Amino acid sequence: MSETVTVELWSASFLPQTDVGAMESLYRTYYEGAPDAAFRRDLAEKDYVIILRETGCVRGFSTMKVLKIGGMDVLFSGDTVVDAGCRNQTGLAGGFGHMMALLNRTLGSDALYWFLICKGARTYRFLPTFFRRYVPGQIAYPDLSDRLRIIAATRYPKAFNPATGILHFEEGKDRLKSDILRMDPESIKFRTMNPGWREGDELCCLAPLAMGNLNRLGWRVIAAVEPEWRLKESHS
Repeated sequence: MSETVTVELWSASFLPQTDVGAMESLYRTYYEGAPDAAFRRDLAEKDYVIILRETGCVRGFSTMKVLKIGGMDVLFSGDTVVDAGCRNQTGLAGGFGHMMALLNRTLGSDALYWFLICKGARTYRFLPTFFRRYVPGQIAYPDLSDRLRIIAATRYPKAFNPATGILHFEEGKDRLKSDILRMDPESIKFRTMNPGWREGDELCCLAPLAMGNLNRLGWRVIAAVEPEWRLKESHS
């Protein structure tokens, strides 16, 4: 990474209000449709935040919460936004990998899963880029699909359609203002699985967070990042 770029892992309750404001501004640059109070309300429910900072400015972030569902420890990803000028950076992905390693140490990897809901192909492509096993994808994993249905139905009992794997919210929900229509196979597959993405429909996804589920690129990206820890307990 560039010397001007840093990756920080925060306990959400520790975030300075100046960073919260910068995150909300970045979020509203790329998303529309959510009620005014929605961003801060959702952030208040999260446990962790990864921040990508360039020359002191927030240029990307991802929010996360640890849940217990059906006997599984589940890392749920909330809002994730990266400024268009920083999308060639892998720092946010590397920071996620370090958070993944921390949770493996503290929770154990036997029943730890990443529950990801995707409004756009860019988010979905994180899975085939860095993971070996995940759903939905080119390969079927019935055991993961069963777990995904349990998690999604528990978390979103009204919005989740188990037949399609899609979350559809009747009330106001945020949506991407625009997205590049990439023509690679994974992006096409995402749009096929989630034809209502422009209206804010979200595709439910799941991947085991065991470190052995990372592919070679995933390991390289983690090795390239030395995050700054801002957690309730120091992990540096």
